[in-house]
Amino acid sequence: MADDPTTAPAPAGTWLLPREEVAECLREPVAAQLDELGVIAVEGPDAVSFLHAQLTNDVAGLDAERIQLNGYCSAKGRLYAVIDNWRDAESVYLQLPREILPAVMKRLSMFVLRAKAKLRDASGDWRSIAIVGPGAARALAAIGAVPQAGQARVLSDGSRLARLPAAPQVKERFLLLARTGATNPALEACARLKQVPSGLYWWTQIDAAIPGVFAATQERFVPQMINLEVLGGVNFRKGCYPGQEVVARSQYLGKLRRRMQIAHTDGIARAGADVYADGVAEPIGTIVMAATAPQGGMDLLFECPVERAAGTLHLDSSSGPRLAPRPLPYALVDVTA
Repeated sequence: MADDPTTAPAPAGTWLLPREEVAECLREPVAAQLDELGVIAVEGPDAVSFLHAQLTNDVAGLDAERIQLNGYCSAKGRLYAVIDNWRDAESVYLQLPREILPAVMKRLSMFVLRAKAKLRDASGDWRSIAIVGPGAARALAAIGAVPQAGQARVLSDGSRLARLPAAPQVKERFLLLARTGATNPALEACARLKQVPSGLYWWTQIDAAIPGVFAATQERFVPQMINLEVLGGVNFRKGCYPGQEVVARSQYLGKLRRRMQIAHTDGIARAGADVYADGVAEPIGTIVMAATAPQGGMDLLFECPVERAAGTLHLDSSSGPRLAPRPLPYALVDVTA
């Protein structure tokens, strides 16, 4: 594959960059503004209970010191969106790709009914900035103690700094959710770092095997098909939500036979594209996300039947570019065991 495949059009969920740019985050801390993400604010006295009944995770148990991974499903248990959400005293905020935000907000609004909750597009109220690379924690030390993995720190202006799970090749990863117009030490630290394209952050997400859902992959996956429950994005002890019966049945009856895996290819992979097994005419899986790798080629997340994951796999056709799977950075455990 050419080192600079940026001339090809790519759907959201696909990041084509010169590999030299991606490699920046292997050498030093860098900052990337994530303009492709937007925010829905859910406000009102019933905001928490409304969302608790709509999303896959325990919104009622969410506190201010955490950014929560969540999913929003159809009645058939297929994901409309993977969401990062947080809350303050007035609102719950849902961060997701801007391209699917209007449709997700419209669908959620249909189910407000008598609940005292109001949804609005709050994308203009927040900036999302990723800080990744060796030395990132040291670069952010001006705020005081940086959060540990899985935690977030609330700054004096209401901004949040969250520490993201380490990726095998990039151990230090942070996400700053800053209120628009805010000034704080974390933003000042970001401004001093090298500014890089957002695709670098998304490559680190792929390296950490943390999925997203974009227009090209909406309604393609039950949460477990992209390991969302293993990553803490599904709570099986909470009440009902759209698709809950399908998600629970897949978990408890052992019917789930598909999982997300990570791989490398020398071809050009795009979100939503098909994955084929060697010599099989019909596709067996789907590309979840893909990004240029710092070593060249592309790293990607894909889902397929578990028994096929160790076989010979190809992109786009049974004779297309080969996929080279590698181990996930976490174990696929039964979270309900």
